[in-house]
This record gives sequence, structure tokens and C-alpha cells, in this order.
Amino acid sequence: MTSPSDAGLQAERTGLAWSRTSLAVAANAVLLAVREIAHATPSLALVPAGMALLVSLATAAYGVHRTRVLRHAPLPRPLAARGAVLLLGWSVVVLAVVAGAVLAI
Repeated sequence: MTSPSDAGLQAERTGLAWSRTSLAVAANAVLLAVREIAHATPSLALVPAGMALLVSLATAAYGVHRTRVLRHAPLPRPLAARGAVLLLGWSVVVLAVVAGAVLAI
């Protein structure tokens, strides 16, 4: 059961979740970049940092979009953002594989 004071909290929680995810991926991008820049000659290992930054920006942009969608009535059908979550999940998997491959060289 929801009370009138709960109105709009779903959109807020959704926005916070997407923001947290974006921030976590951006932190990984910074860590990957700092690790490479600390070496005298930056190399191909900066590619995963760039990829992580792109995933982070895309996640933040989609989070803003999703929050706006949930704040307006009527709510979308289906309500879950399965496609975006699946795409983000695969992006993180690809990022981990590429980072592991490049950093192993």
C-alpha cells in the first residue's frame, strides 16, 4: 500500500540508482586512466578508460531520461527497463574483458 507522500519516490530511487551506477563506472575509468598515466608512456591501455567513460556518460544520460519518464503519467508499459539494463550489463562485461586483455599485455 502506498501513501500520498510516496508519490514520485519511484522516479527518485530510479534516478539515484542510475547515478550510482554511472559514478561507479566513472570511478573505474579514472582508476584505469591514472594507472596508465602514471607510467612514462601512456599506451593502448587507455582504451578501457575511454570505454568506461563512454559507458558512464551513456548510463548517466539514460538515468536522466528514465527518471523523467517515470515522473510523468501515464507510466510506460512495460515498466521495467529491461533493454537498457541488459545493454548496460553487456557493456560492463565487454569493458571488463577489454580491460583485462589490454592490461595483461
